[in-house]
Amino acid sequence: MSKFPVVIIDDLYGALEDTAAVLEELGLFQIKGKFTSVRDAEVYFLHADEKVYIIFCDIEMPDCSGLDAIKRLRNYCSHFVFVTGFANKYALDGYKVHVDGLLSKPVEADELLDLLKHLERKSPGSSADRDLKTELMIFLDFVDPKSELHLARKNGPPMRKHPENKRVYEKVPVALAEIAYLDKIHNYIHFFGLRPNNQFFLLGVLNKRMIDMDDLLQQDPRFVRVDQSVFINLNYVRKVTLVGVKVGPKFLTVSKSRADELKRKLKMMDISHKL
Repeated sequence: MSKFPVVIIDDLYGALEDTAAVLEELGLFQIKGKFTSVRDAEVYFLHADEKVYIIFCDIEMPDCSGLDAIKRLRNYCSHFVFVTGFANKYALDGYKVHVDGLLSKPVEADELLDLLKHLERKSPGSSADRDLKTELMIFLDFVDPKSELHLARKNGPPMRKHPENKRVYEKVPVALAEIAYLDKIHNYIHFFGLRPNNQFFLLGVLNKRMIDMDDLLQQDPRFVRVDQSVFINLNYVRKVTLVGVKVGPKFLTVSKSRADELKRKLKMMDISHKL
């Protein structure tokens, strides 16, 4: 998955580096430039002749405030986000200049992920973003496969654990198109991809309810819920029977209450005649 190209602007070098550290830690962003003045960022864009996904910009700066910077740099990004230690003070001003988001200093990883998901929902099909994002994504917790300690799961892949008995996760972006099916196992929803050799592999997990997945996936014609704990991606369906579907090499039962929805989406996707 390609990373989101971004630029950071903050007149305080320490704050600039702190924000950059959080972005780098998440592993979702490619920092194209870090600048201590709006002018330096503007010169960069004039020479780079490229557009970034997000410009993260401080507000209170001596050479040019963020409120003016958004007017000068808006055309160089898909989204403009203020990063400030005075979020409450500038909330209304940000709204007036149509800022896309506002983060408080110091930037927290969870707050940044929430913002990114908001921006994805805000403009999933806008022409400005098509060159940067061609597929909607979901952010999953991925268990480090290099972890030596693990807790064997009876009903699923092993969940690696930290020596202090904490699960070790990192946030990873996964395109919805990569998900073959997802299954709720105990407290965690497991997301599986399918390799070219027809073997499933774990994309990641989420500590969520299935109803949360309904909100995200029910509007996507590729996905259908086939029982209480399983969603499937119709693009990975190999066979449909009276009682279930074959997704890759795996047979999944379809509950009677979900059969009509499955038929409707198969027809919508124009898949049924190809199986």
